[in-house]
Amino acid sequence: MLVNKRLLQLTKGNRVRLAGVTALLFTATASYWVQAWFLAHALAALVGLMQGTANPDGGPGGPLLTPLAGVLACGMARLVLLQFHARLAGTLGSAVRLELRRSLAERLLQPDRLRDTSDRSGARRLALSEGVDGVDNYISNYIPHAFQLQLVVPLLLLWIAWFNPMLAGALFLAVAVAVGAPKLWGKVLSARGQRHWDSYEALSADFLEALQGMRTLKILHAVPRIRDKLNRRSQELHRATVSTMRTSLVDTALADLGIQAGMLAAAALAAYSVLNPGSTPAATPATTYFLLMLASEVFRPVRDLARQWHAGYLGLSALGSIDAAGGTSQTTPARKAPFRHEPGAAVGLPESLRLEDVSFRYSSEDPWVLHNASAEFHRGSLIALAGPSGSGKSTLFDLLLGFLNPDSGSITMDGRPLVPADISVVSQRSYLFPGTVRENFSMVAPAATEGRMQHVLAAVGLAGELQPDGLDTRLAEAGGSVSGGQLQRLAIARALLVDRPVLLLDEPTSALNQQLAAHVLTGLREVARDRIVLMIAHRPEALAAADTVLRMDAGTLYPSNQPKAAQL
Repeated sequence: MLVNKRLLQLTKGNRVRLAGVTALLFTATASYWVQAWFLAHALAALVGLMQGTANPDGGPGGPLLTPLAGVLACGMARLVLLQFHARLAGTLGSAVRLELRRSLAERLLQPDRLRDTSDRSGARRLALSEGVDGVDNYISNYIPHAFQLQLVVPLLLLWIAWFNPMLAGALFLAVAVAVGAPKLWGKVLSARGQRHWDSYEALSADFLEALQGMRTLKILHAVPRIRDKLNRRSQELHRATVSTMRTSLVDTALADLGIQAGMLAAAALAAYSVLNPGSTPAATPATTYFLLMLASEVFRPVRDLARQWHAGYLGLSALGSIDAAGGTSQTTPARKAPFRHEPGAAVGLPESLRLEDVSFRYSSEDPWVLHNASAEFHRGSLIALAGPSGSGKSTLFDLLLGFLNPDSGSITMDGRPLVPADISVVSQRSYLFPGTVRENFSMVAPAATEGRMQHVLAAVGLAGELQPDGLDTRLAEAGGSVSGGQLQRLAIARALLVDRPVLLLDEPTSALNQQLAAHVLTGLREVARDRIVLMIAHRPEALAAADTVLRMDAGTLYPSNQPKAAQL
């Protein structure tokens, strides 16, 4: 089998495109055969003219005009076919690449993966980038050429056998060597390729982690140690790359050996048929030239496949990493799919958000994070959620956001399931995109007016701080050009700008002084008149500003002024 079954499965939703790419490739290759027929007759006519044995058909070069015109027409037709083939192959590769990246992203964003400390972000990013690109090359280029080889070579050998059975037999043996001999090294090449990818993945993961923690490494004076580690990783990658290339060169040499042996056999048998006219039927000059060209065409799909193999080999090497990320694995059980927003779903002023007997734990061996928790949050009041670290506050937010689904119980808003489109959220680590404040706001609320943007800035106390540029104040990536408190308030303002019925905030005043915190909390109380506002809070001023304070501890959700046994 020339095609990896696992990678072939990734084309399941794009089989029509794959068939189209293969058909165009086959048609373009077949144009070489027709061109060979015209070229063989042109050569025969030229030899005849030189020997004075051909009929000039009314003028010098007359017998050459028709076959030469055929050669030109074949070349032009092939040029058009290859253009269509390249475009369709690009479409196929893009579709598979997007589907695979979407599958990988969905699996990597599952809560069990986000909380898996053994998962290294650098390794997963490599799978998402270069690994997926390698799969694209394998699917859009290698697989069609592999299908073409399995279709074209038998047809050509049968055609040649009709003219010269001995030549067809010799070419069959040569093709068997060119295609089959490299398979002897398949396991060795696969093992070394996997070792190469593992080295590449480890270097990528270590490098990314070093960049992300550079400030900490400098504080701990650990930079030299990390530099030595990266050097070792680089040397391991170099050794693995050289080892893979050596094996690949042996693979290429075996294929070339079969091709050259076949061409030598074709030339020898063609010469034999010319010297012994009775040895084969129809041994005319045109037939001899045609058979020599067809013999070369037998190996064209083999050469093309070898070239595409090297281009798509990265996809095979990355397959293990892609499986580890969950993109093609059919056996990795995933948690229940999160709620999905239904396009066009109506969102208006909410009345209540209800948790009813909600229970959740990350696995059957873990303790309950929430156990039969019930609560009802109403519009019109600012609600604070407090509790010790690890008590489950962030998990409750994940349940509300749809990142997790409860093991039992339900979460509804006004009697219908809560969906992510109902919610605006401000996390502790909010991200601002490089650009202006206006561009960051327009990204989440394209229809927002200038007045509306100014209003949310005033609500968080930023209207006077962003002068003189105001909404046109430029922000560095991740908000690096503003203070931590300004970044936090810009994130809150952005969430306020998105008119959704539920607003979740994680420590909205953690980076603010007491005066600014009071201003922001006053604004949130005003917002709570039209929305359900729930915030995780620990600071006294935030808890004091809340109309209702709920506490979480040991899987239980209870009001702060009642004993733990009193469930809401």
